[in-house]
Amino acid sequence: TDVRDLIRERAALEKEYSQKLQALARRAGEKRARTATARIVGEDPAKAFGDDAIKRNTLESAYAMLIEAYDTSAQDHASFGEALSTQISQELKSLEQKKDGTRKNQLAAFNKTLTERDKIYNERLRAKQKYDEDCLEIESYRQKQNRAADDKHADRAAKQYDAQKAEMQNSKNTYLVSIAVANKAKDTFYNVDLPALENQFQEIQTSLTTSLVRIIRSHQHLQSTALEGLKYKMTLVDNSLSAFDAPKDQALFVDYNKRPGFSVPGDWDWEPCAGFYETGVMSVDPTPKVYLQNKLAKAYGKIDEVRAMENTKERDANQLRQLVTSYQANPKLGDVDDVMNDYLDAAHMHMQWRAIGLALEAEIATILGAVGDDTGAQAPHNFKSSSFSIPTPCGFCKSSIWGLSKQGKTCKACGMSVHAKCELKVPAECPAATGGRKAPPSRNVPSTMRDSIPMRQVSGKGTSSTLTVKVPEGKAPTPSAFNQPSASTFNQPALTKATIIFDFVASSPFEMNVVEGQMVEVVEEDDGSGWIKVGNPKTGEKGLVPASYVQVGDAQEEEAAPPPTVNRGSRPQGTGKFVKGIYDYVAQGEDEISVGAGTRIELTVTGMSYGDGWAEGIDETGKKGIFPSNYVEAA
Repeated sequence: TDVRDLIRERAALEKEYSQKLQALARRAGEKRARTATARIVGEDPAKAFGDDAIKRNTLESAYAMLIEAYDTSAQDHASFGEALSTQISQELKSLEQKKDGTRKNQLAAFNKTLTERDKIYNERLRAKQKYDEDCLEIESYRQKQNRAADDKHADRAAKQYDAQKAEMQNSKNTYLVSIAVANKAKDTFYNVDLPALENQFQEIQTSLTTSLVRIIRSHQHLQSTALEGLKYKMTLVDNSLSAFDAPKDQALFVDYNKRPGFSVPGDWDWEPCAGFYETGVMSVDPTPKVYLQNKLAKAYGKIDEVRAMENTKERDANQLRQLVTSYQANPKLGDVDDVMNDYLDAAHMHMQWRAIGLALEAEIATILGAVGDDTGAQAPHNFKSSSFSIPTPCGFCKSSIWGLSKQGKTCKACGMSVHAKCELKVPAECPAATGGRKAPPSRNVPSTMRDSIPMRQVSGKGTSSTLTVKVPEGKAPTPSAFNQPSASTFNQPALTKATIIFDFVASSPFEMNVVEGQMVEVVEEDDGSGWIKVGNPKTGEKGLVPASYVQVGDAQEEEAAPPPTVNRGSRPQGTGKFVKGIYDYVAQGEDEISVGAGTRIELTVTGMSYGDGWAEGIDETGKKGIFPSNYVEAA
């Protein structure tokens, strides 16, 4: 029945599919007739075209052949469905009716044999019951005989006892015979009758399945015949696809869409304000010069890291491009579309980092064109975003800072607080800076940038240079276009050296293995938790170690002492809530952590409420830090 239902439903599907396929082919043909021109020569070709241009497109020819194959295949499916209904389904129905009677007769024979066996089993049970009753009865007669031993009823009691004993012995013999008969019936049922019935059932099943296989073979023959017709039609489509020539089709499109007169847009230039007169000369008076010097320092702090990321992404894109070529040449390697998407993602990331780098180079070249070698003081403040629960005077403009949403910045070194807008206006003269801002390795702008930036005169106090400032042609977007958050963590002071005085084995991703005598750099000092964050200057590895295991400054020979007890209860703890990176972000300071697209970050208690567009969390290496909140989403 199941096979017949399957065949019947398959026949209905073939007929329905035939109708739908035919309708689909008709609609596709009509749509192709309407849209072929736009696909082949464009919606607005530059010159007239004829039917010969349409026929010359190899992809369109293959598509037309595919539609035709669908149309002619529809009838093949209809014929196959009809054959399934009139031949295969009817044969299966007849087979089912014949074999159903045979199965019923066999089941009746089995039930009869089972009934006869159970009848003998029941006779044994009845004989056992009769024997038990007689045994109990003879015991009753024995007791009566003992009580009547000296009276006139003794003879009668003795006779009754003997008669009951004989009856008990007859019951016993009957019971033993019934046992033998039951055992014989059991052996006959399990060793003779049941195997014979099972063999008969198997013979019936063999006959049924043999007939079923014969009918299914007929079904397969019909399907093979239908598939041969479909295969021939698909061979015609394959031949059309083999003639596909993408460069030829693209050249045809280009030939009909050539338009002369295109040129790259010109550069932007200075546009004065209509309500206030100013020239297009950069101001290098003392106050705006400080602003330029701080922006220059930030740009120099970013450029190396950006270029490193650009080179990495370029290398990744080139490798993936080669992989795409390999997959296109050998489809057995895998899905070329997946590899192509990976290549495009890498290429897009390379373009973004290159644009950021070009914007930084343009910024550096423009500022250097104005300030020359005067890069300002070399003791920068280490400003970080802060909240202020009470009005706090700005260290630069002297007006109040007040707000719980990180309205200002505070220097971690000297404690100076300023508005966020005043950060770049503060001279790099932090009295508590432990290391000066390093001068850039070379004040020479890359030759590609100098060649692309024509000069214009710059005036200002303290300079007599004739320098220029102009946006280069084809200027890349600024970093803000990529939603880069502001930070003042570039050109950090030099890290303090330290020596490990006891071996320590890390027990979590937050910690780092160190050995006695190892030289490290102090990344974050002990904040009262009893732990200090250090880094290996050779490998770049960073992690927590007990503060009592570290000797800051020059190593001193001391008497060996046992290592102090480690309190592991103070290491960074997360909340168990995670976010996932949706963009790449490279940490710009020691209190920040990098974000990678697809990587997970565990949020701290502060989490997404850190403020000013920042969040706080713990990365996969165990480092705790802040990161841009709009670069992640809930995991």
